[in-house]
Parts: sequence; structure tokens; C-alpha cells
Amino acid sequence: MQTSAVMGFEGRKAASVLRLAAPLLVAFAVLVGGCTMNETEQRTVSGAGIGAAVGAAGGALFGAFAGVPGTGAAIGAAVGTAIGGAGGYIYDQHKKTEASEAETQRLKQENQQLKQQQQQQ
Repeated sequence: MQTSAVMGFEGRKAASVLRLAAPLLVAFAVLVGGCTMNETEQRTVSGAGIGAAVGAAGGALFGAFAGVPGTGAAIGAAVGTAIGGAGGYIYDQHKKTEASEAETQRLKQENQQLKQQQQQQ
């Protein structure tokens, strides 16, 4: 088994391509999977993805100060995913409440208009 220290140029090139390809494949899978998701799932996954990215970046930064950027990035990504997913779900519920309230208001106005029309007849 070759280690990165004794790998030739081709081995290092393949490893770097694999490191680049893995996140792209995950992003593609999420993108394609998003086609069949409902709005709640899309917002939750989007929040989780954004949270993971921000958490990983922040964790790597703080981990670098402690001398363990990889560990910091992993912990930051996990925490960011959880917080981002929860935030996306809460945002979705807020938007649904807003839409429901707007529909209720529209129906009330329509009901009042119908009552006024009946009174005029």
C-alpha cells in the first residue's frame, strides 16, 4: 500500500482528483434528490448544507488555532449541519404560517364582500 509520501506524481494526482470528486458527487446527489423533495425537505436540507459549510469553515479556523484544523472542521460541520437543518425547518414552518395567515385574511375579505353584496340585494 502506498502512502502519500512515497506515491508518485500520478498517485498524488489521483488522490487529489478523488478528494475533489467526492464532494461534487455528494452535491450532485443532493441536487438530483432535491427534485423529489417537498418544500419542507428542501428548506431543511438547504439549511443543513449551508450550516455544514459555515460550520466546517469556522471549525477549521478555530481548530487551526488549537493545532487540529481537521478535527475542528469535522466538529464544526456536524454542529453546523444540526443547527442549519433545524433553522431550515423552522424557517419553513414560519413561511407556512405566513401563507396560512395570508390565505385566512384573503378569505375573510372575500367573505365580507359577499356579505355586503347580499345586503345590497
